[in-house]
Amino acid sequence: MKYLLSIFTFIIIISTSQAQPRIAILPFQNMEGKINLNIYSIGLQDSLYKVFKSLDPEEKLYRLIPIDSIEALLAEMNLDPINPQYMTDLWRAVKMLNAQKVISGGFNVKAGNIQINAYIYDVRTRMANPEFQARNVFKPMDAVYEVIPELVQALHPAFKK
Repeated sequence: MKYLLSIFTFIIIISTSQAQPRIAILPFQNMEGKINLNIYSIGLQDSLYKVFKSLDPEEKLYRLIPIDSIEALLAEMNLDPINPQYMTDLWRAVKMLNAQKVISGGFNVKAGNIQINAYIYDVRTRMANPEFQARNVFKPMDAVYEVIPELVQALHPAFKK
């Protein structure tokens, strides 16, 4: 009996250590604060989600939390990026989504170009992975979404390990 219990425990430990992380891809923060740029917050989130989904459609490496689930929870919590409490509330939302990793970032506009930063955060520590991040990626405003392959190239290898 002890032998069977030991085997069962070992199988559970192995299966949980090999489980795919649940990833929440959040809207990017509009650091400019200009309402007309908010479209890029959702657009970057949506574009990254689609590419990450296409790179692992069978969810062998990770499980993406559907964007509509994220949007519904953020709307229900009435999160406002202008509110000083925003980041605290956002982390509370991420925990409610049962995510282990978060992909997000922010953007600024400088001299007609958009500067984008993207990170992978560990939910437990709330720290960005220093090895897998895209920092200071510039694109012309009329070619914002051409940044997606660069972001994926910088971030996706974190989940191949």
